[in-house]
Amino acid sequence: MVRHPFPVAGELCRVITRDGLELHGFAAVPAKRPRVALLHVHGWDGNFYENRFVFHAARVVTGRGLLFITANNRGHDYVADVLRDRGRYLDYRQVGGIYERFANSVEDIRAWVDFCTRRGCRRVILQGHSHGAIKALLYLDRTRDRRVNGLVLLSPSDDLGLVRAKLGPRYSRALALARRLVGQERDRELMPGWANEYPVSAGTFLDCFGPESVTGMFNIARTDRDEFPELARVKVPVLLAAGTEDEAFVGQPQDFCRDVAGLLAAAPTVTTAVIKGAPHNYLGREARLAEVLDHWLARQAG
Repeated sequence: MVRHPFPVAGELCRVITRDGLELHGFAAVPAKRPRVALLHVHGWDGNFYENRFVFHAARVVTGRGLLFITANNRGHDYVADVLRDRGRYLDYRQVGGIYERFANSVEDIRAWVDFCTRRGCRRVILQGHSHGAIKALLYLDRTRDRRVNGLVLLSPSDDLGLVRAKLGPRYSRALALARRLVGQERDRELMPGWANEYPVSAGTFLDCFGPESVTGMFNIARTDRDEFPELARVKVPVLLAAGTEDEAFVGQPQDFCRDVAGLLAAAPTVTTAVIKGAPHNYLGREARLAEVLDHWLARQAG
């Protein structure tokens, strides 16, 4: 018998990014007025409510007296028509994971961190899952936002290593095709199915899987990188978790977590957890992940 996630009390919310996009999310509010927030950033093609572990995280976070925000960024779902404020009028912009550009997520996260500040939170812990972990690290590295005082990395993806392992010699062919389409201003044209298991545009393929991609921040397989300055510059406490099943990186999860932790040399503390039996989305192991998060939060409060 499958246990369904328990209900979480809260409210729907929205923000407007600096470039006018309206994004939606959910705020779970603790009993007392919070001074710290945990902001969850979903992965590629995901959204703020899809993964069940979000419900469990909301419970333990609010139980610790923190505001919990789970929020969409412009890479949510495969395709999404997002309302855009153009000043004098409103229109819609078609975004979504198919058309993802990772650098744009910085403005999405900034808007949600600002939202937390307006709700009275002086500090924000960034929690990212999968591609969301890459976006959380990218935001911290590019903004040096002093409001961020913690980083939770849930199953960060090594896209470069993974796509090279999956495509083998076809990787060069796929990369050349993506570059040609982008050069012909056909960047929103979809790549063929053999190039990626999920639908993706040529521009997004190049942005995510090209050798210069920002996703290389977690290229622990070292197919395209030998140095990881973004990880080396992290100066806040870090929780890094991964499962043992169907993870989005090359190699064993224990080795991946050990190597990432070793690169976080400037972080005051690094806590790692490998959850036995957990797949990439932690389905069926949500309660265990929540325990790990709860214990880590307790240590930060201490």
